[in-house]
Formats: sequence, C-alpha cells, structure tokens
Amino acid sequence: MPFENILNLKIKAFFFNAKTDYLPYYKHFVLTVNKDLKLINVLEIIKTQNLDFSFPNKNIILKVNGLIVTADEPIVTIIEQLGTELQIDPASTYRSNNGLILNDDDFMQSFELLAPFASEADLEYYHTLYPLHYASETFNYNHEYIGDAILVLAARMIHNGSEHKEAILSAINDEFNGIACCEYENNLFNYKDYGQQINELKKMIGFTQKTSFIDRISNLTLSKKSHTFTGDSFKNESIAFYVGDNHSQALIQSTNLAIIESGAKVVSFSKSSKLAGQTLLKTHSQLTYLKAGTMLLDALDSGADILVFAKNSDLTFFQNIIAKCEREVGRNIELSLISLENFQKINTQQHQYALDNNDS
Repeated sequence: MPFENILNLKIKAFFFNAKTDYLPYYKHFVLTVNKDLKLINVLEIIKTQNLDFSFPNKNIILKVNGLIVTADEPIVTIIEQLGTELQIDPASTYRSNNGLILNDDDFMQSFELLAPFASEADLEYYHTLYPLHYASETFNYNHEYIGDAILVLAARMIHNGSEHKEAILSAINDEFNGIACCEYENNLFNYKDYGQQINELKKMIGFTQKTSFIDRISNLTLSKKSHTFTGDSFKNESIAFYVGDNHSQALIQSTNLAIIESGAKVVSFSKSSKLAGQTLLKTHSQLTYLKAGTMLLDALDSGADILVFAKNSDLTFFQNIIAKCEREVGRNIELSLISLENFQKINTQQHQYALDNNDS
C-alpha cells in the first residue's frame, strides 16, 4: 500500500475467557494498517494474530482509551483524537464473558422500568442509546446502577408529553441504584452531552439532602486532621493537578510547567479530569465519599505528595469530606491539598526570593 496511506498502531488489547481464565490480562500488538480501515477491521487483524481475541458479531461497542466507540468508526478519526497508542477494553470489563463479548442483559432489564409506559417508538429510541448505557461513569462505582440511557429515555418520554410523568420519575428514582447515583460525564467517543436532560429530571424529582446515621456519628468521631499544604516551597515534591470538569488543556500545560519550574515533579493520574462526587453530596453521600476517595487514592498511588486543585470550590469540598473518604475507602490518604491560586502565590514568592538572593 502507498506510504501515505499507512498507519502504525501500538495496541494493548484485553483478553479474558470466563471458562478458562481467573483474571483478565492484556497482550500487545504492533500493526501496520491502511488509513481507510474501520475499527472492526483492526479487531479482525488482531484476531488473525491471536485466535483467543474475541469480539461480538453484531452491536459491537468497546472502549478505546477509556471512551466508548462503535466498531464501524474509521480508524483515522480515532487516531486523530486519541493518537496511535490504543488500549482496547470491553465496554464493560466486569460484564465481559469472553474478551469484548458482554453479558448485556442489564440493558433491557433497565428498559423494563419504563416498559409499562413506553411506546414502540420509545423502545426503538432506547436501542440507539446502547453505547450510552455502557458509557455510564457510575457503573465504575455501582455495578447495579440502572444506567444513563434509561434516564435519557425517561427525559424524552416526559418531554414528549407522557401522561405517566410521575410514574416515570418514580421508576428511575431507586434510592440505591437510580438517578440519585448519577453524576453524568460524557464517555462517548462521538461526543453528545446528555447532562441537561438528566439535570432536568433531578429538578423534577426535587432531591433534598439526607444525613445518614453513620454520617451523624462520624461527624463526631472522625479525625479532623488537616490535609492543607502549609509549606513555603515545592522543591523536590511530587505534585499532581486535579482539574475536575475544567478540561482546559492550556491550563493543564501551564500548571505542569509551573510545577516543573518550582523544582517539583509532575505526577499524572487517570482521574485528574473526572468528577469525584461533587454533584452527589445531596443525593447519595456514600457514593460521594467513594468517588472522591477513589480519586484521591489515584493521585496518591500514582506518586503524588501534593494535590493542586484548579477550583477553590473543589479544594473546600475535599477538605470537608476527606476524613469520610478515608473511612469509605478504608485507607489513610496522606496527601497535602492546595488551591492553584495558593500554589501560584507560593511559587511567585519563591521566584522573587531567588531573584533577590541572586541580586545580593
């Protein structure tokens, strides 16, 4: 094939067979492929190189670098967004039976919540939301969650004037696994934001903040240890940067540069741009502490000593709940927390101090 039509891919592919394997594992492939191929063709090439690699024969969705994508996506559009080093996982790792093949019974089980009030057109629309269902971020923390797709269908049915509005809202409002668990994030490769529809449903339900008995007791008994950074220099520290829902690449790059200039090491971690329970505190506090604690441990286990927050409100949020996060995840979280504003202020002071000493 002509040189200009060639792509070189490095792929880390998921393997697991429930009948023969105790744990999942990955294998690495280096492929030279034509730009005109689709993702399904790449899966087929991997299959020719390793017959143990498995994927469905229809409705193929999978995760590529953490995003849900359909197998008919052109490979060139994938590398334009994600680069040439790709990790391939099942759309739902914990529902994998054999490689990328899922037990997807839960998709239609969720539909049964609204089936008594749904039309054929509603069912047809729900089928188009199959990728969205498995893109639900909440599944990473609650495997019994009903899924974002059924919430979007509920919003559509109500918007279209269903006479069963109250019954629909009740059906999706399970205390443990329903909309109260949902902190919507877009995990689709082909971006489509459903946040507004889900937020409108939450407003219709009108959640009120609940304080559990455990929370009331823990407010009295949990350690009030401060995790706030109190030093005056970052030299030789390992620093991670949490941006949350602020995905500005310019901000990330400038902050990483400032960390390096401070004499510290930049630590990257996978949940740096994920929500961590900020919107769930009023509806599902236990899930808030689990998500927030998981994010903090991700930074800690990636090697960070200090965690910088892009937003002051996020810093305050984590300072207020970190003891409850430690209780929920069962570990001490030995991180110092600081706002980007204060990080920059200390950095500026140190820079000025160095200049003054050089002048003298």
